[in-house]
Amino acid sequence: MIIRTHEDAERHAIHEEKFISRRYTLRADGMGHSVHETYIKPGQKLHMGYRNHLETVLCLAGEGSIEDLSEGGSYTLTPGVLYALDKHQQHILSSARGMTLLCIFTPALVGPEDHDAQGSYPLYDDDGRLLRR
Repeated sequence: MIIRTHEDAERHAIHEEKFISRRYTLRADGMGHSVHETYIKPGQKLHMGYRNHLETVLCLAGEGSIEDLSEGGSYTLTPGVLYALDKHQQHILSSARGMTLLCIFTPALVGPEDHDAQGSYPLYDDDGRLLRR
C-alpha cells in the first residue's frame, strides 16, 4: 500500500508562474498512472496538448473552464466536474480566481517533467531515458 501526504507530494512538485503541480504517485510506484494535484493560479490561461499521455481531470475546488481546440467546445469546470483528454486534444485551461484539480496521467510521469513550448510532457522509459519529446 502506498500512503502519501501533501508534504510528500510537495517534494516532487513543479512550481510554475501559472500553476503548481504536486505529484502524489509517479512511474516508480508501478501503478501505470501518476496522480497529481494541480493548482491553477488566479487569472491564468494554459495552452496544453499532451501528445505522449492521456489525462483525466477532476475539479476539486474553485472554478475555471476548458476550451477544446481539437474538437470544439468550451466547458465550465466546478467542483465535481471531470474531463478526460482521450484523443490528445489541444486545449486551453483557464481560471479567473484559481482552481484545484486532481489529474491522472497515463503513462505515469517520472517526476520532473514540465510542459514544453507546445504544452506537452516528454515521454521517458522506466529507466528515465527520453523516448519522445
